Amino acid sequence: MREIMTGRDIGNRISFRGHGTHIALHPWPDETVVSAGKGVVFRRDPKPGEPATYTTLFMEVYPPGAAFIRGEGVTPQECENSAWTQYRLALDCSDGSGSHDWETRGYRNGAGFCSRCSTFGSRVFTGEQLGQFCRICDTGTTYHWDTDKAAGTTTFLCEEDCKAYKPARHPSHDRPLAQLLAELLDEDSQ
Repeated sequence: MREIMTGRDIGNRISFRGHGTHIALHPWPDETVVSAGKGVVFRRDPKPGEPATYTTLFMEVYPPGAAFIRGEGVTPQECENSAWTQYRLALDCSDGSGSHDWETRGYRNGAGFCSRCSTFGSRVFTGEQLGQFCRICDTGTTYHWDTDKAAGTTTFLCEEDCKAYKPARHPSHDRPLAQLLAELLDEDSQ
């Protein structure tokens, strides 16, 4: 396994920041990247009486055969067991074809979810498959989009045209911190 922040090989020793080291009990592939600790989860639509957030231990893994898996639990072992169960489900997902049945679930960035096992996959759809074409060069893209809610339209830009296109700056960019952040993120200023 590899640690997500540094990329260093950690063998089977997973550091749960603030909760010591956990020795993985499942045979994760060596290429698996992992991150673990304690974090806050924001619920999109909390049920009545349910808090909008909660704190939990987590283990996030990026193993071969699945793009992202998050296991949660009270203990590091529960987190690993949850992630392992999801990983095995992703690997064993089958309708006899040996592949996942991807659906977008509204994502425009090329990501998808398997309709059978709910595995998340990145880069499973192309811009062409999603019917998203750059408004300048008409190339299929998942790179960038702008939505005009008032007009009910969405336009897309490929990476090359997005870099050449400079949208009008939002008034918040006149604030010093926002301006500094914009400069740090602007590759052209380097």
